[in-house]
Amino acid sequence: MLKNALEAPKKAFEQFPPQVRIFLLRGLVLFGIWKFVYLFFWAQPRTLDGPLTNAVGSQSVWILNQVYQTKGFKATPVVAVTRMEGEYQIAKVSKIDKDGKHLLNIADDCNGLELFILYIGFILSMPASVKRKVIYLIGGVFIIHLVNLLRCVGLSALLMHWDRYFDLAHHYIFKIMVYSTIFVLWVRFSNNLSVFKTSHEPVQ
Repeated sequence: MLKNALEAPKKAFEQFPPQVRIFLLRGLVLFGIWKFVYLFFWAQPRTLDGPLTNAVGSQSVWILNQVYQTKGFKATPVVAVTRMEGEYQIAKVSKIDKDGKHLLNIADDCNGLELFILYIGFILSMPASVKRKVIYLIGGVFIIHLVNLLRCVGLSALLMHWDRYFDLAHHYIFKIMVYSTIFVLWVRFSNNLSVFKTSHEPVQ
């Protein structure tokens, strides 16, 4: 029975065109490498998360100060204690204050790192020229980071003026906005590529 269960996905995979199979295998390998390196070497010391979370906090504060024409917004790296589903959790965050009043915590889960990896993995898995990949990698990561900053700024504004909409925006509206941006970037990058074609035309 186990053998039959394994044969079904194998046969389904073999029905994909060769280009699609290569794309999926590349993506799977890259994802596995990323997870191994991240979990065993970078997660606990926050090698990537620490600087990125602090950068998102400080850059969001800069935008808020420009928008509101003030210097009252501050970002500070702190250890926060939160209660979720009856359990207390301790995490290092970038805390945003307005004139000394706590406003928003930016945790590692919200710094955009996983979004970068999701986007980068797709780009690296697709058959395209090095030049095209480099342009879309640099430009795409910058755009995703900017959208994530606007998300944090928007959440801060909601907490100040319309806090009753915070949960809706945090869990749904801004997530749709961020993932829609990534999807549009993917579509633009995939234009004229041959991964889903059967012809052997050269990739531009």
